[in-house]
Amino acid sequence: MSGTNLRNMGAGGALLLVAGSSAAVLLLIACANDGMDASEPAAPRDDGGAGVIEDASRPNDDLDGAADPGAGIAVDSGEAGVDPCTVDWCKTPLPIPDGGKLSLMDVWVPAPNDAWAVSEQGLVLRWNGTLWSVVWDAGKPLYGVWGDHEGALWAVGGQGAIFHAPNGTGWAEIPSGVTTDLLGICEGARDAERPRNVAIVGSSGTVLRWSGETGEDGHPSWTTSSPGAMLDLHHVWCAGFDIWVSGQSTDWLSYGGALFLDKGDGWERQTVGAGTENYASGNTFSSVWAYDRQNVWLRGGRGFVHGTASLTDPALKWSEQRVTMSGGLKRISDIWGSGPNDVWFAGTFGRIHHWDGSELAITATTNSWDVLASHLHAVSGSGPDDVWVVGENVALHRNVDKGAQK
Repeated sequence: MSGTNLRNMGAGGALLLVAGSSAAVLLLIACANDGMDASEPAAPRDDGGAGVIEDASRPNDDLDGAADPGAGIAVDSGEAGVDPCTVDWCKTPLPIPDGGKLSLMDVWVPAPNDAWAVSEQGLVLRWNGTLWSVVWDAGKPLYGVWGDHEGALWAVGGQGAIFHAPNGTGWAEIPSGVTTDLLGICEGARDAERPRNVAIVGSSGTVLRWSGETGEDGHPSWTTSSPGAMLDLHHVWCAGFDIWVSGQSTDWLSYGGALFLDKGDGWERQTVGAGTENYASGNTFSSVWAYDRQNVWLRGGRGFVHGTASLTDPALKWSEQRVTMSGGLKRISDIWGSGPNDVWFAGTFGRIHHWDGSELAITATTNSWDVLASHLHAVSGSGPDDVWVVGENVALHRNVDKGAQK
């Protein structure tokens, strides 16, 4: 019997199997039928409007490639207050008030033993290799964080908020000229024409850009552009000089996922589909990550969409692997990779998937039969062995010592 089938039966069924008798087998079947929801949240998951509902009484059949959560997992006691590791991830202690909530919305990892996160409660946190601490309170919801080449930190958030901290200290608000929520920020490559190349995406469909010019007050002079009308933009990613923006068209004539690319000469809308299949139709693209123009990933309401191309045939060829997620959240998923064959996906209901170049598989996030209940909002890292995932009351660090635990 496979590990997946054992996982579906629940913890009670697996214990009964040890007895090995006919009676135990009959009890195992009964327990399996009665306890199928032991490994999933009780409420059904929806895709945020894409019309696909995942049965919450069973794990995802097509991509649930995690090893049996009860097999081969050693507990790493760690320091006091640090939760034990699973085979794939370690929980890290967070400064959460008693009975409080800490919604970590984004994470930036400049180097090993150094990470920054921002929360919807307006807090900026830093990991020093041992623990997380609050370093600043913005007083406004924060949704995105980024570090630039000079070691400065940027954070964006509600009502057009942009904050800047040279060397991570002295946080100060920078006028943005907009009042809509700002959800993501990144900076691309620079050249003589663009000494700075910052892009910020807002929920209203507006993108703010900064090429290095400043006003009389010394603050950045932002220029605004929009890839099109009637758009909700959710995410921005910088790859070299390319700026990728994903979201959703609210125009009933072209309702669905929207992906745009600016190569430096204006926005181009990307066609996302294969043959007669239109992966954008009725969908939403909540996040985008690109290694280059030949390797692009999207997170849609129905699943992951992968675009590949070659230098001889630059047109992206798209394929889709379905995994539903919950909607209605400010940041419902994120994608980050160290390369085209090492890509991580963080999403709702504790799901973390990994692409190794040939297979997309879910990874273990708990030591028990229950899945991690927290919604996960962001993933980032400084390299393949230093990956962070953050979300609702949780910050997970990739467990690179898992081989020694088996």
